Amino acid sequence: MSTEVEVETSEYGICKECGNKNTSHGLCKPCISLYFQQNSGNWTSGNKRVDAVIQESQLNCTTGRGFFEWIPYSKFENIEYIDKGGFGKIYSATWKEGQICNLLKTKLYRSGDQKVALKSLNDSQNIPDEFLNEFKNHLKCIENDHIIKCYGITQDPETKNYMFVMEFVEDGNLRNYLRSNFFKLGWSDKIYILSEISDGLNYLHHKANVIHKNFHAGNILSTGVTNLITDLGLSGPADKTGISKDGERKIFGVLPYIAPEILSGDNNYSKASDIYGFSMIMFEILTKIPPFHNIPHDNDLAFKICDGYRPTIPTDTKIPQLLIDSMKRCWDENPDQRPTASELFDHFNKNLVFIPTPSDVLLPQQSAVFKRLLESEIYKQITECDRLNSTNSSTLPEIQIHPSAIYTSRLLNLKNLPKPKNSNDNV
Repeated sequence: MSTEVEVETSEYGICKECGNKNTSHGLCKPCISLYFQQNSGNWTSGNKRVDAVIQESQLNCTTGRGFFEWIPYSKFENIEYIDKGGFGKIYSATWKEGQICNLLKTKLYRSGDQKVALKSLNDSQNIPDEFLNEFKNHLKCIENDHIIKCYGITQDPETKNYMFVMEFVEDGNLRNYLRSNFFKLGWSDKIYILSEISDGLNYLHHKANVIHKNFHAGNILSTGVTNLITDLGLSGPADKTGISKDGERKIFGVLPYIAPEILSGDNNYSKASDIYGFSMIMFEILTKIPPFHNIPHDNDLAFKICDGYRPTIPTDTKIPQLLIDSMKRCWDENPDQRPTASELFDHFNKNLVFIPTPSDVLLPQQSAVFKRLLESEIYKQITECDRLNSTNSSTLPEIQIHPSAIYTSRLLNLKNLPKPKNSNDNV
């Protein structure tokens, strides 16, 4: 038996129930699938389509987190309203039993009290396609570490709206995290954030074959340790995007993050339109400034975006040119000129900057890597930017958001927009 096979066999140990290798900690695929099969008649969501997705995930799961559950609302306590988005509300709650973590002698063991987020979708009593599509998208992406985890579905007994039961992130979205922590982050930290987000987006595009369609900073959750993509597939009627009878474009989303070809109607949503959204997320990570924060988000701005207008890169803070160049590629008016998520991840992963402290003990191979790093262009640019920014890095003025600059998803009625083009201004 080869070393590779031995490592694979022993990675999670052997199942004490059936003798097969575990596919995750404390769980093996045959036993967990058999358990779910034997208990499939003990629950129902009340909706056949939801039941079918949950059952499919349970019978085909390959790891301990590769399935969904129907979780009765009575299993939650300490339910508190957090916020509302364009299409529903978010609550925090304590899941009294918690997620499945082990199976011994046909008995499931759970984690116990677990804080989770409950995400409702307005008017979801009859399970609209948008809700079911997002549910299926979560199943496709359940294995990636940079996409929010979904544990299953529940139903509010009062409103009858169905709710996703999801991983809870204490620090909230990326914008809130940057607002509180921007001056604590070095360039290597910012590159690391970009690497994690591009990794999640790469998984969406190339593993799950999913287009996000609503990719903005509010849909990135940040823990300070990791960054997670949420709201998969646009939690709203994206399939209704198009030209109405009166000739107006009807689009859901956050205007500054919507690609010009979507605004103008020249193209449908694509992986490249997600990359445009990434460029605006990148702008915010590099500058702390939400794109187009000081002007109304209206038809006039949509016209300017199609005409090549992009956020103004501030001059009071120096940014490494390699990062600026990457950002500009992502916001190119031509979708074919934008990099793929895979290219972005490779780029940021290659340029992750580790600067050891005097207490770090480097292995010979690490010393060689560090020597190459010191000679790299990105390191030279970061060093120069840090030197130039050292006198003003903590004295930037507070950002004032225009009252008509709206960063939650909404219906946009747009008309008379030009074909997209690049502009020499702001780019």
